[in-house]
Amino acid sequence: MRFSSKAVAAVVSVSALAMANLPVSLAQSAEQAFNGKDTCITIDSEGNAVAPQPGDCTQFGKGGQGNSDAQARNVIFILGDGMGHQEITAARNYLKGANGRFEGLDELTASGAYTTFAVGKDGKRQYVTDSAASATGWSTGGKTYNGALSVDITGKPHENLVEMAKNAGMRTGNVSTAEIQDATPGAMHSHISKRGYYAPSGDAKPVKGAEARENGGLGSISEQIIDTRADVTLGGGRKYFDAEVLEGGENRNPFLAEKNDGGADWEADKSVRENAIAKGYQVVDDKQGLEGITVANQDQPVLGLFHDKNMTRKFEQTVPVKSDGTTEPEVCKEADRGDEPSAAEMTKKAIELLDDPSADKGFFLQVESASIDKADHAADACGMIGETEQIDEVIKEALDFAKADGETMIVVTADHAHTAEIIPDGRPSVSAVTRLQSPKDGGAVMSVGFGTQPWLDENGNPVFDKKENGDPFDTPGFSMMHTGTQVRIAGFGPGSENVNGQLDQTDAFYVMANALGLNGGTDGGQKPWKINKDNKVVSLANRSKAKPGDELCYLVAAGEAPKVGDCAQFGKDGQGIDNAKAKNVVVLIGDGTGDSEITAARNYLKGSAGRFEGLDNLDYTGYLTTFSLDKETGLPNYVADSAATGTAWNSGVKSYNGAIGVDNAGKPVATMGELAKARGMKIGNVSTAEIQDATPAAFAAHALDRSYYAPSGDKKVAKGDQLRENGGLGSISEQIVDLRADVTLGGGSKYFDTEVVQGGKWNASGNTWTAGKSVLDNAKDNGYQVVTNASELEAIAEANSDKPVLGLFSEGNMPRVLNQSIPTTDGGDQQPATCVANPEFTEETPRLGAMTSKALELLQNDNGFLLQVESASPDKADHQADACGLIGEVGQLDEAVQAVQKWVEETGEETLIVATADHAHTAQITYDNANTAGRVTQLTTVDGSTMAVNFATSKTNEDEDALGGQQHTGAQLRVAASGPGAANVTGQIDQTDLFFLVNNALGIESINHGLTFDTTMTPVEAQPEGDSEGSAQGSSTTSPWLIAVLSISGIIGLLSLISLLFPFPIDKVLGPIAKR
Repeated sequence: MRFSSKAVAAVVSVSALAMANLPVSLAQSAEQAFNGKDTCITIDSEGNAVAPQPGDCTQFGKGGQGNSDAQARNVIFILGDGMGHQEITAARNYLKGANGRFEGLDELTASGAYTTFAVGKDGKRQYVTDSAASATGWSTGGKTYNGALSVDITGKPHENLVEMAKNAGMRTGNVSTAEIQDATPGAMHSHISKRGYYAPSGDAKPVKGAEARENGGLGSISEQIIDTRADVTLGGGRKYFDAEVLEGGENRNPFLAEKNDGGADWEADKSVRENAIAKGYQVVDDKQGLEGITVANQDQPVLGLFHDKNMTRKFEQTVPVKSDGTTEPEVCKEADRGDEPSAAEMTKKAIELLDDPSADKGFFLQVESASIDKADHAADACGMIGETEQIDEVIKEALDFAKADGETMIVVTADHAHTAEIIPDGRPSVSAVTRLQSPKDGGAVMSVGFGTQPWLDENGNPVFDKKENGDPFDTPGFSMMHTGTQVRIAGFGPGSENVNGQLDQTDAFYVMANALGLNGGTDGGQKPWKINKDNKVVSLANRSKAKPGDELCYLVAAGEAPKVGDCAQFGKDGQGIDNAKAKNVVVLIGDGTGDSEITAARNYLKGSAGRFEGLDNLDYTGYLTTFSLDKETGLPNYVADSAATGTAWNSGVKSYNGAIGVDNAGKPVATMGELAKARGMKIGNVSTAEIQDATPAAFAAHALDRSYYAPSGDKKVAKGDQLRENGGLGSISEQIVDLRADVTLGGGSKYFDTEVVQGGKWNASGNTWTAGKSVLDNAKDNGYQVVTNASELEAIAEANSDKPVLGLFSEGNMPRVLNQSIPTTDGGDQQPATCVANPEFTEETPRLGAMTSKALELLQNDNGFLLQVESASPDKADHQADACGLIGEVGQLDEAVQAVQKWVEETGEETLIVATADHAHTAQITYDNANTAGRVTQLTTVDGSTMAVNFATSKTNEDEDALGGQQHTGAQLRVAASGPGAANVTGQIDQTDLFFLVNNALGIESINHGLTFDTTMTPVEAQPEGDSEGSAQGSSTTSPWLIAVLSISGIIGLLSLISLLFPFPIDKVLGPIAKR
């Protein structure tokens, strides 16, 4: 595992750091344990700012992870500005369908996540970065402040990748749909203290002070572009090249060994464009001009300027409204882009001009789809979607070249996350909302919310208005905020495995530089470093082909529902990257733990440059989609709940929100827990929620509604066909008892205190039920060992199907470790708070890590086990807009992952560990000292800096809505894994793929398994004597509640016979209670 084998990563404790290096502002409060790298501590012990240098804030050092030592001839770096997980998912939903695939973005083979924080001039963390600081990160390997380009926080320039590549004799290119002076392209060809210093003179964005050429500086960004002299430079920003140069003279680039000026010095009183032409540049202004270019090199570099400002977006602008959920949905419309080339056309031409197979060296090319960000700033949903489509088209061009070339690494990422959130459709929201009707998904409607700006400006005027009332944005300088969530990084080609896992933005610089062999040594640049080559992972290049991107699993005949595996991206056989078998599997779920929650918790608990010792040190990383289905229409519901998602990975089938272990028609489908139990393995189910809650219930039960907790009473009572007295499978509590999992731990005791209505012998499990007794008393009568606190749990010595363990540690959900924090509508104006311990979380409340460790101890056996563990309350805290609560519960999830890693290391058992979430949620990391459309909490993190967390998905900001009615969101989620078969989580998958990944690792048949459901309750007096109650070694195949239609001695042969006789999915004949 990465935790034990990659010591260069930041996995040290506070005590391991030189205390003199710790900032004076650092104070450890409840649950905090700073473990950031000492080289990235940017305030010294006396409170002075310390400028981090290139490599200081990387997670893996300059030498990199060493997952692959493959060298690349060429690198194409592709950047979606503002392209967070919400943007990727929203664009996929609209353009391809929720179950569709991007032809470029989703076909990259390696994937990871990286952090994006900046460092202010005062040394404090800026948890929400801008495009300048982030571009500096991957361009130079160093951290800087928001607004700076390729200089550190003192203003010192650092060599960037274009300069390094040129010094190594490579060809270079820089392409953007923005002004070519904008932050992302600007960081690759300039060094300047303010990103707005575009021009040498004039009224618009002129350079000032010491950085102007006339004052001895390097000059404006436009002048530095010409001095850097990339072979191909394409984008917008034409008008700034028409500005007059004020100081003549030679090329002032500080790092280029050969300062090629095309035979001409700068001439004052001429424009930048005129100077460029004099220096040998081929300048073109439209698509036709670009098409006519046939050569680009240092004698004849190409400068394409296709718009005075940013290039035109693909789709026309949409304007959000204050919606009650019933506004008419819109369809995105193509914009007239005139004679501008598309991003893909610019990319294709750049590759054509840069590629020279006869040359000794290859090329480095950066390409940016810039206006995902600009559309998000304008709360323009269609604009954001169209520009995400543009980056997908760019990646497709790059992939076509790289697959044919075989020597090209592609790296794709974003600079920062942004404002958009996919929110539940058809309901009011405090955020501005655009409703879009997907042309791919049969008319399904997706709502996109923008909630990082208040509804009223400082003068009390509405920010949003209808177009017919004038300018839709009537506030000068209006702009939605970036957010601070970690973002996806993905790769293809030689060395791309090094983007895998949990990185920082600065690591991306070294991934690319190391692949090209550019490991320092330039005069004035970084000193040479050694490239790490000693920690290989499985090659990610060879995998099964995903289903066709336009094959949507839910577009089925009326009255039908998708079957098990229909929505999996890679089908029942999976990706096939790693076919190694595991003895045990542990699946860990952080309910509502999207990338935003992970980032906020890491920032607060460990530090922005720190690491979660568990979550961040799993070997492989991928991303998965989470959509559910509408029960009536069968079309996608873009925001899923925990029931539908729990059903997806536990049963491999898409279903409706609220469904537990049933398909969209209400028919029960076998869970991976039931399949493992029938195989003779032990099984365990652990949660910090009520054990009847959606996630643990999806492991243990089949219910038409997630609220069917109890057989009787006045709360959450099963109804209708679910009831045993009506021939159903019974309440979730009853089914938990009948499953007889070896270990079941969580809350929800009050629902076990309800009376059983239907007595008798439940044939499927062998349990004898007594009507009139509570569920809990019936459990005890049937051999359960019941524990109610940490001490009792610790005293348990064994658990098996004869003596299963049922731990019930609270009446409802288990208490959260940190006390609730309350955000306010003016939270950005308030002083930052510190989270405190929850007094309700006592010593007798077992922590999730302790419950996980005990479950592992009790489950260990010769036949192996399957264990599901859930940290439930990141979700519950998010619903309540409780930043401290969600942070503490993400910390609990990490403790559970660490517990599993420790157990695997100690026992040496072949164990697949998978950690993911069920759905994304509401929290957003926003700029500190700023208010939003929702409520904000400001916290002082373990870095000693202020982090703001926004909650803006409730109906109103009133307490009754805002402190309990925040909503899930629909973004794709991070999934990480270690152990046999772990590489199969990489790339882009669906939640249902996890069902097959787990079963394939265990060697269990996922579909034609020969299992059926029995809902027979036999009167006790009619029951024959001598029934078997199960085996003490693992879980019996003769007495789980879900029984096989076969004997133990003939299990394999009969399964094969059934498969031959009934060559159709057995789930078709399951589920006698499923009615609609």
